[in-house]
Amino acid sequence: MSKIAKTGVVALPDGLKAWMQGQGPKVWHAFARGVEFDAPDATIDLLLAAHWIARQPDMDRATGLLLLARALQAGLHFHAPVAMDDAAARAFCLDLHQRLSLCAAPARLPVMPDEQALIEALSDGRAPLPLPPTALKSGIAPCAVTFRGNRPHMIATALRRTA
Repeated sequence: MSKIAKTGVVALPDGLKAWMQGQGPKVWHAFARGVEFDAPDATIDLLLAAHWIARQPDMDRATGLLLLARALQAGLHFHAPVAMDDAAARAFCLDLHQRLSLCAAPARLPVMPDEQALIEALSDGRAPLPLPPTALKSGIAPCAVTFRGNRPHMIATALRRTA
């Protein structure tokens, strides 16, 4: 039988992007669910991690839509927080929009109702970078990592007995 050990903030000695490169689609989705591009302490590493995820062939469509919706909500298509670069932020938004426009893959990972509303606003003709509607699943994608304050936190890890 295994016990659950709760842990906290994940150390990022090489930065968020480098850590993200060792993760998979569920962690990327958790990142998209918790990212705050407009946080006062948001840095270029946050944008680089998001852009790296957006360029992965196995990124889920729901993850990409959520990243774009959060970026537009934060106004990255116009300006970026102080520790980011305006041109890089705009380029991220345009690149992700183009990728989502050209790809018709279905959204496999679920989103919460408030996230679904945020994504559905992208198909509104008044959206800054509109996209056609996408069928979305509702729910939670189980993941051992959550993002708060733009930092990954381990929720829990299973400890196994050794013989």
